[in-house]
Amino acid sequence: MKPFFLILALLLLLQGPSARAQQAEPFFQRTDTFLKSAVTYDGMVRYAAIHKQPKALQALVNELARFPLERLKPRAAQKAFWINAYNLLVIHTVVQFYPIRSPKDVPGFFSGKKHRVAGRQLTLDQIEHDILRKQYPDPRLHFVLVCAAKGCPFIIPEAFAPSRLEAQLEERARVIINDARYVRVDPAAKTVHLSEIFNWYRGDFLRQSKSLIDYLNRYRRRPIPDDYQLRFIPYDWSLNEAPVRKAMHESDRSLQNFTPSTMLRLGEMEIKLFNNLYTQTAFFDDNGNRRDQGGRSTYFTGIVYVLTGVSSRINAGADVYFKSVRNDAAGSSPLSVFRFASGANARTAVAIIAPKIKFVPFPALTRLAVQMQLLIPVASDLEGMQGNRPFLEYDDVQWWMQFFYDHRFSPAVYLYLENGVYIRFDRTDPALLTPVKAIVNYLPTPRWTTYLQAELAPTWDGFGWSNYYSQVGAGVKFFLRPNLELESLVTVFPFGKNGGAGQTYNFGIRWVR
Repeated sequence: MKPFFLILALLLLLQGPSARAQQAEPFFQRTDTFLKSAVTYDGMVRYAAIHKQPKALQALVNELARFPLERLKPRAAQKAFWINAYNLLVIHTVVQFYPIRSPKDVPGFFSGKKHRVAGRQLTLDQIEHDILRKQYPDPRLHFVLVCAAKGCPFIIPEAFAPSRLEAQLEERARVIINDARYVRVDPAAKTVHLSEIFNWYRGDFLRQSKSLIDYLNRYRRRPIPDDYQLRFIPYDWSLNEAPVRKAMHESDRSLQNFTPSTMLRLGEMEIKLFNNLYTQTAFFDDNGNRRDQGGRSTYFTGIVYVLTGVSSRINAGADVYFKSVRNDAAGSSPLSVFRFASGANARTAVAIIAPKIKFVPFPALTRLAVQMQLLIPVASDLEGMQGNRPFLEYDDVQWWMQFFYDHRFSPAVYLYLENGVYIRFDRTDPALLTPVKAIVNYLPTPRWTTYLQAELAPTWDGFGWSNYYSQVGAGVKFFLRPNLELESLVTVFPFGKNGGAGQTYNFGIRWVR
């Protein structure tokens, strides 16, 4: 019974903190949801789309007007509130006067137009200078307050959250200061070209550093020599608007931010090919002891995943499983399975078709998704019982229900958790599996993701485990384009019961349009 309660506790743990955070900080959650839909992966804003459907933004602006600021006790929470308020009101002002080519097209955009925030009438300049810069003196504010111009540091498609604010501010400073649009070094001329922001707010940066170069070097991957001359880049006041054509017809969300809990939008499609090579020369017996099996068994599985957005809360699709197996001598190469032979020791088939549906059960918990899938065998005698052939797959229909959840500790680190309930409908020997998987992801650059994963998958027999396997591994993802991903993963099976003691080698490619 203990494993059952452990799994139940894990599910409650996944939902509990998120639900409590949602109750405590609904404004930040709603802002996060809006920005994810309103901002592209490269920091442009879909003003045309918001202008056509302003309801979500207007609801946030209305909430800002009457927001009870006193309920945000921690200083970081109020600071995060004012940052989000500024960025939302900038977008709101653009939408009010849309179409425009620049915020400079609107007289009094920053200093004249007043907005009601927490019961006060304030201009954007008052929010920035009288509240944020005065009450929360922090030069990193200049990397997160976005003025609707391309010269400004680009906006990110997420809210600034009280629990992660310090990490978010550090990340934005690091990203902006290493971006050639804002800091461009010319070693030949011994010159560094800086955004005008560093000139306008020089005093803010010098409160913490002896010079601008000294401040930059706190975040630079390649430090700038102290004797370099400073030049300032002319500010680009043109509107930071996402091209309408691109926003309507192309995927503009970076796959690096996708997890299995991420929902596709209406009309988006995900296509993934994932190849898994599993090979073993040993197994774990009924007592969990590792035994030599006297030969090598190798399985190749190629899976084509297809998923499309039916709505923002419902996705649907299907998977196709191509499988091959080869039993051979212990010293043989696992790559022999790619001969795709058929005979007494090898076989190959399109084994399973699996329609699926994924949905967000609770609108308030956008990071929790549930997927249900029916695995239907499409080849005969997959278990090899009739023709005395190698086992390839179960002959029975299987039903899978998976719970996907992710939590971000910082913009560069997030945890992904998965819990499943798998039922195999065998009349004589039905099976219930409840695998639990955890993956820690690290995003060192916008082009790379590295991760570590661990999985425990028990099969239940009454109130105990009839068998189980464990799996640990490390992987890496490389993004050829924001919507095109390559993935490689290696895993081992360190302990188990009535299961294999092998390793896997995996390669995948994923595309979203």
